[in-house]
Amino acid sequence: MRITKSRRNIDFEDSQVGIARNSEGVLRLWAEDDIGLARGLGFAHAHDRLVQMVLVRLVGQGRLCECLKDSDETLAIDVFMREMGLRREAEADVANLGTDGSKLVLAYAEGVNQYLATHRRPLELWLARHQPERWTATDTLLTIKLMSYVGLAQSQQDMEKLVIQAIHGGTSVEKLKALLAPHLDGLDDETAALIRRVQLSQPLVSESLRFLASVPTLMSSNNWAVAPSRSATSNAIQCNDPHLECNRLPAIWYEAVMHTADDYRIGATMPGVPGLVMGRTRHLSFGFTYGFMDMVDYFIEECRGEKCRRQDGLEAPDLRTESILRKDSDTLEIRVRENDLGVLETDPLSDTMDDGFYLCRAWSAHHGGAALSIDALAALPAVTTVPEAQKLVRNVAISCNWILADRDGNIGYQQSGVLPDRSHSGLYPVPAWIEENRWRGNVDASRLHCVLNPEEGILVSANDDHNPPGGPLVINLPMGSYRADRIRSLLESSTPCTAEDMEKIQNDLYSEQAERFMEIIRPIVPETFAGRILAGWDCRYDLESRGATLFETVYHALLHEIFGSGLFGEEVWDFLVESTAIVADYYHLFDNAFFSGDSIWFPEESRDEVVTRVLNEVLTDVELAAISPWGRCQEIEMKNIFFDGALPSFFGFDYGPINLPGNRATVVQGGIFASHDRQTTFTPSWRFITDLGEDAASTALAGGPSGRRFSKWYTSDVERWLSGTYKTIRPG
Repeated sequence: MRITKSRRNIDFEDSQVGIARNSEGVLRLWAEDDIGLARGLGFAHAHDRLVQMVLVRLVGQGRLCECLKDSDETLAIDVFMREMGLRREAEADVANLGTDGSKLVLAYAEGVNQYLATHRRPLELWLARHQPERWTATDTLLTIKLMSYVGLAQSQQDMEKLVIQAIHGGTSVEKLKALLAPHLDGLDDETAALIRRVQLSQPLVSESLRFLASVPTLMSSNNWAVAPSRSATSNAIQCNDPHLECNRLPAIWYEAVMHTADDYRIGATMPGVPGLVMGRTRHLSFGFTYGFMDMVDYFIEECRGEKCRRQDGLEAPDLRTESILRKDSDTLEIRVRENDLGVLETDPLSDTMDDGFYLCRAWSAHHGGAALSIDALAALPAVTTVPEAQKLVRNVAISCNWILADRDGNIGYQQSGVLPDRSHSGLYPVPAWIEENRWRGNVDASRLHCVLNPEEGILVSANDDHNPPGGPLVINLPMGSYRADRIRSLLESSTPCTAEDMEKIQNDLYSEQAERFMEIIRPIVPETFAGRILAGWDCRYDLESRGATLFETVYHALLHEIFGSGLFGEEVWDFLVESTAIVADYYHLFDNAFFSGDSIWFPEESRDEVVTRVLNEVLTDVELAAISPWGRCQEIEMKNIFFDGALPSFFGFDYGPINLPGNRATVVQGGIFASHDRQTTFTPSWRFITDLGEDAASTALAGGPSGRRFSKWYTSDVERWLSGTYKTIRPG
């Protein structure tokens, strides 16, 4: 059965689900209730995105070498995933599902499996000689756990590992404390000495640990809401703008319009997961950004005789053996050591563990968590008001900043995530054998940040600082506030706000970060050809801008001068910029150090002297031909996640090249960098705008509904997405 524009019925054992596409290819479903919709959505996801679902499942299971491709790269992924044990944890978490959550995932699996039983496997899986296994509740929970960890919790882990490796390598602790103030204030000489003695078996973002494009980097986003008092229609308006990895096909999200007997669900779903992830019902609209909650800590373990030191003696970690089957090689057995805190970072190929100091990696959502998130998604469509929704979504185990609005005119913000109750900042490792250092359980979700109907009538979230006033330290390293400040400023100046204003904001290319730097740079720009272009730049990252190109050259030269030569060393700094997300995520830390003008960063020259010297080096003897328009610097190709660029372009699995406007601090992020040794992006993966007084939403998707290369819906929304225009999807 193909999904066409004509409504057709899918018969299940005890229900019937209507299915069709609208004129843009977006899925439409009809069922009596959300359980029926879950069956239909499972069938549709398998029809349009089965390769995507299977790839994610195999990555999470650590079975790439067994089922798809046996290589050094896939082996490294399998080893890491077996160490994490996400599949084992997902299996255990199934028992924690509530009644409604359990019914939802089982109904979804029923839909997926009906498709598998009645249709051929896609071309990609046939070529790999892989026959997909039946879908289970475990597979859905595994998908959630994998998405929660890769690119989310892992971003915090990478920064903490950088701190450890920097200290281990002799970087100035004083400068690290200044850069990350106040979060390293408790790092004393004794702990720093212990860090230098740790055996580092897993380096930061190992080049061999390249996650496949099937597991997107999920990190940067914008969302906001305006109250009826600021709306031209006197209704609340809610907007979602998740900025994720877009140099991939098919799209991360899967749009759907789903109808129950008395309501509808419009928005984005995630292949592998039942229900609406972002979007709206008749009464409620919701979306989230990544919250940057610190959910990962490292502890220092002192090990003797293969046991870990504790305050009252020695305890042996649990030892499990994982067998990794390989298509073209012998089965590989690895050893994984795990204790009551987390996974020990030891050599997985060694049968023994030498005496010494090791790192133990703790993730607060490692055990459980996915079931909590499913239960919340199962209950959310029935909620009609923002206060009800806030109490529900705060229990989601993923670190999120939720923005919500309802038909009654309420708007609200709610933080979610599993926050460890810790006694230190969490940004540096502490000895595990000292009882006071260990987690004291988790912070109660009622203490997470929550805002309802603020007086100013505006709520904005853009991965910025949302620590609750007077509450626990939830976030020690947010992203900078430039995007949130810009959105808030535009909303305030647009009152009364219209849907057209929201579209303009979602496509805004002005950088408040660049404006801040240009206040210092512009008065001392040299009187050269390139200098005059930079001095006249409007701080917008549009495709034709040469000023944006020159500013980025100057900006990175300044950072290299201060933090390459002056902190990490040039080779390490270049690696951080070119091969990790650390500078792209935490650029505001380096900005703040620059603007401080502190002598710790400028020991021999003043800040203005350094800026003057760098400007003269970069902007002298530069001709027009050497200054590329910004769009040419921002060229990417949207690659099929299965073949990852391995096929010639004429086969049509990839799309492009395309050029991205924007940059790290603009509302339209156009961030391009290498992550895990492959190119990735932060760009608007999906745009969503809705007025709660109307039964409709305006959207644009970075891709198309189908993951099938020969479907006309494979890239059907790409040009709309690139042009900043929208389609309207509605129920009925």
